[in-house]
Amino acid sequence: MSFDSREQSLASGQPVRLYQFKRGVLRWSYNSSDRDITWNNQIFRTVRGGIGDNGIIQSGDPQADQFVIEAPADLDVAQQYRGRPPSDEVELTVYDLHYGDSEALICLAGSVSTVNWPKVDTVRITCLSIEASMERPGLTDTYGRTCREVLGSTRCKVNLASYRVNGQIQALTGTTLSAAAMAAYPDGWFTAGYVEWSAGSGNYDRRHITRHQGTDLVILGGTAGMPVAGTVRVYPGCDFLIETCQGKFGNKDNFRGINKLQGESPFDGNQVW
Repeated sequence: MSFDSREQSLASGQPVRLYQFKRGVLRWSYNSSDRDITWNNQIFRTVRGGIGDNGIIQSGDPQADQFVIEAPADLDVAQQYRGRPPSDEVELTVYDLHYGDSEALICLAGSVSTVNWPKVDTVRITCLSIEASMERPGLTDTYGRTCREVLGSTRCKVNLASYRVNGQIQALTGTTLSAAAMAAYPDGWFTAGYVEWSAGSGNYDRRHITRHQGTDLVILGGTAGMPVAGTVRVYPGCDFLIETCQGKFGNKDNFRGINKLQGESPFDGNQVW
């Protein structure tokens, strides 16, 4: 029987919901039944204690139509959010099928928004659909002396890989990372840059650098989760002034600020404007 036939049948339907979380090449696949299910050459594991959701809501407001999954507190994918969330977005695809069928339909595609543990034995994963992400306001180009691009973006055109510095962690405190390789650069070179380290399977976690002095990097959000004595990749930052753009990166041709802008407001009532 086809999916539609079993979906409409009063006696033949055996609905199962498949949940697949994805971060890069990492996959976490679960199903709502009492046994593992193989579909599309992938194994969707049963969850001891069960996994379920609040249903698909389509009210016309994607931001409010939250898809909430509840499962046992030790669900593998939820452990990615213990302490601090991963640096990359975790995508979610939800499928509906009937047990024994090979046909499954996508009923939701989106990403994880928040994860919390309302009870000791329960995790609640709140997700938003793709439609919600499309309604987020974009960044607006501003009129000012500083560059309005993100360092290393397609319009900035700086190749950050050529400025990357690999270093071995020598010490970690609550907010500071120390690595000898940083001392080879002038103080402030890595300020407003970021540090990243392997999270496995080709994924990296990242933290912003708020200050660089000597061998020390002060990390926004702290150093929890960083590998003790491990290797990190460190990227320099930019203050978005044309002097830094040229002196540090030789990139003034791609500078997207107005560095000769007058220090007067066109809205101050002065008739010269």
